[in-house]
Amino acid sequence: MNANASPVRIAVIGAGIIGHRHVQHIVDEPRCRLAGIVDPSPQAEALAERSETVYFSDIAPFLKQGDAEGVIIATPNDTHAPIGIKCAKAGLHLLVEKPIDSDPKAAANLVDAAQKAGVKLLVGHHRRFNAYIEDAKRIVDAGKLGTVTAVNVLWTALKPPSYFNVTWRREPGGGPVLINIIHDIDNLRYLFGDIARIYAESCNAIRRYPVEDTVAITIRFRNGVLGTIVTSDVVASPYNFESATGENPLIYTAAQDCYRIFGTEATLNFPEMTLWRYTGEGEQGWSDPISHERTVVEHTVPFERQLQHYCDVIRNGATPRCSGAEGLKTLEATLAVRESVRTGEPVTFD
Repeated sequence: MNANASPVRIAVIGAGIIGHRHVQHIVDEPRCRLAGIVDPSPQAEALAERSETVYFSDIAPFLKQGDAEGVIIATPNDTHAPIGIKCAKAGLHLLVEKPIDSDPKAAANLVDAAQKAGVKLLVGHHRRFNAYIEDAKRIVDAGKLGTVTAVNVLWTALKPPSYFNVTWRREPGGGPVLINIIHDIDNLRYLFGDIARIYAESCNAIRRYPVEDTVAITIRFRNGVLGTIVTSDVVASPYNFESATGENPLIYTAAQDCYRIFGTEATLNFPEMTLWRYTGEGEQGWSDPISHERTVVEHTVPFERQLQHYCDVIRNGATPRCSGAEGLKTLEATLAVRESVRTGEPVTFD
């Protein structure tokens, strides 16, 4: 972006926990300007006053009176598409928080509306901007692992009883699949491409809420990579993305690996970013010495990087790192986990 260009005008729709975070990042980012907050709550009006921006209690007056170039939609999941479609028709570029919507048909309608309106649509799978994921992608794409054959993912942690004081967290859709594993599925899709088949088993034997507490998932990617994901939010464990990378300041950082990516030439521990490979001469195998080297990753804030990318998308025509079509594929893959659990059968993608 040209240093002399005026800041990109971005409004935030939805001022909950994530929306509040977006507001702060916009205020702190010199490349953009906060062009309003849209939310019916008194807390949102107070946030707008503190942030020295205009306040709208509803989307309709914002679309008539606002001067934004783009919006960040951080409202409840099932409102993402309806709000996004209204904004697209008004000519506003879109950053829609993950998931793109809770309903694939609504999400597809949003993708179509953005295309017809000629506006850019970025889905907020912010871990595509995490420095560890970026480095892992560079390693995989550079062929440093040889041919990748398999990946193992753990998302295991203990959510305290107070977490479930919010009713919807005890109901289907409020468990680790749609709240947590959707991030890991998107990470894997970013690293290895489209998914061909998913199978899953789940259990709720510990808390006995209607929602799952433990899930085991197998994935076949179209390029032949096989993956497993084990998730449980009822266990004492440091093996999850947040604890491993320190991404979420509210979750204790244990710095333990949560992914392992296996290749014919090397294996990558993530996010320790250690490469393991044999060092023997000639034919190599399990009797040879195995050595390791570690890549040092510079810490960055993914939300900040995502916002800077959004500015580039709006002003410089950059291609969204997670497009609407990509966000829809991640949603469909995540919902396939629940469908496989329901039917007891694998879900195959066309």
